[in-house]
Formats: sequence, structure tokens, C-alpha cells
Amino acid sequence: MRWRRWGAISVGVLALAALIAGARPARLRLVRVTHVSAAMPPVASMSLRYARGARPQFVVLDVVGAHGAMGSATIGGDQEFVEAPLAGVPGGPYRIDATLAYRIGGFLMLRQTSFVEEESVVGS
Repeated sequence: MRWRRWGAISVGVLALAALIAGARPARLRLVRVTHVSAAMPPVASMSLRYARGARPQFVVLDVVGAHGAMGSATIGGDQEFVEAPLAGVPGGPYRIDATLAYRIGGFLMLRQTSFVEEESVVGS
């Protein structure tokens, strides 16, 4: 009887740990502009990298270039690549502002973060 109780407690603790690990929001580790097309309008290709945890429901990415180009895209949290059309003269380095929306335990949680590139991306 004693072993059954300890077994049940162990299973409960493991289930709780798995629930907590899965409920932790995945942090957006990196967003970068990988390519800017020379077409009209120019399109910025961006790649995203997440840490472990629960992916966001959606991500809003706002891109601002050094020469005034601006663009925005909204994607699902499972996407790791996105293309956003740019308005204005393209040219880096680019600043990317990201707003991530998580649904954890039935509650909406928003996180905002920014990434600034150190060198410009050459369009082709």
C-alpha cells in the first residue's frame, strides 16, 4: 500500500513538471532579415528562432530600415520564416520589433522584444 502511494505521488509530480515545462512561453531568441528583394515593392525575408517552450499563438513583426523602409507582418507562432513587403527606400541595418501573443492557462500574455542588426543585408 505504501509503494502505491509513493508511485501515485511520483506520477503526479512528473505530470505537474511536464505541465509546467509545456506552459512556459518560448522566448524569441533571434529574428533577422536574411534577404531583401530588388523587386517593387521590395520584400524583406526574415527568419525566426525560438527557445524551448510553448510557442506563441501569433507574432507581429515590424521592420524599420535605416533609410526609412517600413513593413509589417503577422504570422502564426509555428512559422519560422516570413516575408514582409517594405514601403520606402530599402537599406539596412534593420530594426525588428516583435510582439508575441501567448495563451497560457487560458490567459492572454503579450511579450515585446526588439532586434537590431549590426550590418546591412544586400538585396539582389
